Amino acid sequence: MIGQFPWDPFPPGEPDPKGPDPVHVTAYRAAVTGADAYRSVRLALRRDSGVLRIGNRFVPDGRFREVAFVALGHAANSMALAALHVFGDRLTQGYLAGPEAVTSELPFRGVHVAPGWGGAGNAASVITAASEIAASLRESDLLLLLLSPGALRSLLLPPPGFTAEEFSDWLARSHASGASGREVGLLARTLGSGAVGGRFLAGETRGEVATFLVDRGDGATLLGGGPTHPLRAEERVEARAIAARVGTWSSLPSAERESLAPGSDFPAVSRWGASRPVLVATPSDALRAVADRLFEKGWTVRLASLDLRERPTEGAMRFLERSEELIRAEGLTVDSRTKGVATVAMTTLDLPEGPDEGPAFQEFLVRVRDGILRREMSVGLFRTSGMVGAKEYPGGAVVGAPTDPEARVPPGRARAVGMRSGITDVGVLVTGVCPTPVAKKGRAAR
Repeated sequence: MIGQFPWDPFPPGEPDPKGPDPVHVTAYRAAVTGADAYRSVRLALRRDSGVLRIGNRFVPDGRFREVAFVALGHAANSMALAALHVFGDRLTQGYLAGPEAVTSELPFRGVHVAPGWGGAGNAASVITAASEIAASLRESDLLLLLLSPGALRSLLLPPPGFTAEEFSDWLARSHASGASGREVGLLARTLGSGAVGGRFLAGETRGEVATFLVDRGDGATLLGGGPTHPLRAEERVEARAIAARVGTWSSLPSAERESLAPGSDFPAVSRWGASRPVLVATPSDALRAVADRLFEKGWTVRLASLDLRERPTEGAMRFLERSEELIRAEGLTVDSRTKGVATVAMTTLDLPEGPDEGPAFQEFLVRVRDGILRREMSVGLFRTSGMVGAKEYPGGAVVGAPTDPEARVPPGRARAVGMRSGITDVGVLVTGVCPTPVAKKGRAAR
């Protein structure tokens, strides 16, 4: 049995949130707790009574002489700390790369990788460090590959004929010209070099490799460029069609255009001891936790969308329209036996993994603020990875009426909500709250 987690994002018994938006803050806390990367890895990687659980596999606890890890992405600290607490002194080597400094609780080295498009300038050094760790392992050893959104920045190198900056600009231009966030991820995976497209540690380790993923909805194949997933022919066909559709095909170097031509050969990748990647946290985990928590608080919870794929302005309007349908269907009156309706969704703001979400975050909130039809309604937007990137954009904010009926807030302004960083990253949580009408001589219970 696993007891209390020592690194829970919100300590057990912490008081309910206060301020003008307690319902939205409660939803945010539930989301990051339900999809917490630390907790999720601890559940998937366990030692109990001489048995070691690695995802869906069970082996003798003494199966591995040495355990090492490589943790990449926004949740690198959380995932690595979970591995340390599982293996203790048996975790002898490790390396981290992400947007935050290595926590003082981890006695391992790491590097800062800032948000941005394409691969980071220090991606080559990250790949080299990971390769050095892998090369030192033997058949009796285990390598944990711990990936979360943002890992692409550490694994992607430009294709021949492009500098890192030029390839990043090409990917951003493809997005601006109409490629979706998922499609940009596919372009990076199929065209990029480095460790993407199934090339991570190919032939460089004799140790067993176990991969754990925190997914924001794009799927295991695209996360981090799919470092353990070899490219498939159909992906190359799709990438060619995307580049042609958005008008960036002609600006590719000729060698890259030839590599995506029908019938072109590409090397198969084989790997010693690699097991199937294990998804430990997903957007549905966050949404399920939100629904359970708000239901306990007396709210009727409805799923507006599991996956808002539209860009910020369109996604905001879709969320409002769907929320309006759900609220109207509930038919709230002063006699309704609920505190109100809460609608929830997850979104990537149609961005690929890597860029800072701040500008798109602000665009979504501005459109929501202008589009809310019910004066009693409010909408919150929360990054489940906490604050990353530009500090002028909040990690969480609410627009609309306060959910605390006693609160007095300036109309028409977004209210920033305090966030905690380095927890997980399963995307951006959207919450809509419409309270039950209050009788003239009283108020609905909070």
